[in-house]
Amino acid sequence: MADREPRTWLGYARNATRHEPGDDEQVEQWLEQARADAALAGDADTLADAWQQLAADHRAFLNAYAADCPEVEAYNGTRDAVRRSAGSPQRQVLDEVSAAVGKVSHTRSRDWVYGAPPELDAGALVCGVWSAARSRGHSRAEAADMAYAAAAEELNRARVVDVTRLPTPPRTAGSAHESPAAWADAELAAWWPQAVRALCARLEEDFEAESAATAARLLLVRDWPLTGVRDAPVAYLATSPVLGPLVPHGYRDVDNYVSWNGGDSAGPSYSAVIAAPAHLVAKLEKEQAAQPSRYQPRFTAGGPVTGTPEDLQAAEELLRAVFPLLPGDGAGEPAIPSAAVQQQRRARHAQDGLRLTGEEERLYRLAHSLSDGYRCWVPGRPEELEQLASWLRWTTLRVDVLCGSTGRAEQWASVFGTLEAVTDSGIRFSPGGRHRALHIPWHRIVALTGAPNWDRGHGVPDLWRPYEPVAAPPPPDRPTSTRSAGLRALPTPDGAA
Repeated sequence: MADREPRTWLGYARNATRHEPGDDEQVEQWLEQARADAALAGDADTLADAWQQLAADHRAFLNAYAADCPEVEAYNGTRDAVRRSAGSPQRQVLDEVSAAVGKVSHTRSRDWVYGAPPELDAGALVCGVWSAARSRGHSRAEAADMAYAAAAEELNRARVVDVTRLPTPPRTAGSAHESPAAWADAELAAWWPQAVRALCARLEEDFEAESAATAARLLLVRDWPLTGVRDAPVAYLATSPVLGPLVPHGYRDVDNYVSWNGGDSAGPSYSAVIAAPAHLVAKLEKEQAAQPSRYQPRFTAGGPVTGTPEDLQAAEELLRAVFPLLPGDGAGEPAIPSAAVQQQRRARHAQDGLRLTGEEERLYRLAHSLSDGYRCWVPGRPEELEQLASWLRWTTLRVDVLCGSTGRAEQWASVFGTLEAVTDSGIRFSPGGRHRALHIPWHRIVALTGAPNWDRGHGVPDLWRPYEPVAAPPPPDRPTSTRSAGLRALPTPDGAA
């Protein structure tokens, strides 16, 4: 039987995360390994077709799910229209209608057993029904009719208990009624339909003004995906196209009660750039500006979406502001460190580079000296670090690296995390130790050192910090040599030991 649970944007966002960032790349790596094995080459193509079919089925499911969710622009426009209607003359009139009948609900009276009877708020009732109708694609007239029908179900059976709330002058002649009570009920019947129509007209006016702008703008969203209970008001953003990669933001720790009660789950979170409707971006900016300064901003608005390659460049600029390393940085460049990197390597080695005193030095002592953060390792040959990789596997490290798509802007950063692997071309480094590993090429790395106090503060630790270049050391008076037992800390100008 079909799933009958209500379709919400929070549900959509949670279903969308079943296809996690990096899944396609990971599957492609597995397929390449399988194609290299003659015994598995035939099955690799079958698996590739199956993965593509799964991805297509998932997209189809999300499209069908979104079709049952509130319309994105309407969902926000109606909510804002209802918010602005608070305290308006139209809402005040319906407040008087509610007071005239004693603010007692008749449709919910069957659920009342103990305590005071259910309270009637005619204005909130009309706003709620109208908002639900408009956000699910119903026309202006249909939404007004639904709101009228909901109000009629409450007020057609209501009786006036406070005649002082009725408007003056009377709309009907008193002589035409059998009693004062009948006259008051007739006045109510002539009064509330006009009040309902007036409020619906007010809501429509604000709604149309809110939805007038439909152009798209870039929007940086921190703490993506929008799958937490607190994300419900903005979960509709999950349908917006994502431009560029997702970059590490942090890690969500969820206690057992929240996980059981709200459906939240622990896991890494990211920052993403999406193309969202301009009027929604402006609304989010306004709401964020009104928050107390102690709250960290979650959204950063960018420029308009032009539909050109410049959109991706603008998205990457926004992403680098929150995390400096992007996938592919340094790819295709000559495997020779730039002059700036070489200078920083010499400066760092002179300042606190790791030096060995003899072949009897044990690897675990070298790893301990490095992990404590008192010494740093400057890249030489890959096998130098590979000897210590197993000892550093669960150690929080700091890698100082040259960032940027080309490496020419001399943007530096210190990234914290764990060493996952050492390869001929670089290292695989997991930001925070809980994100998918990033490949950092050797020619971009300045130094590697320990960060034992990184996550021992009271707040959430940053995954990266700006790196301050070290002043170049003075040239030595005469050449010196250092004997090594597996590690050579001072590289030559071409990056080799």
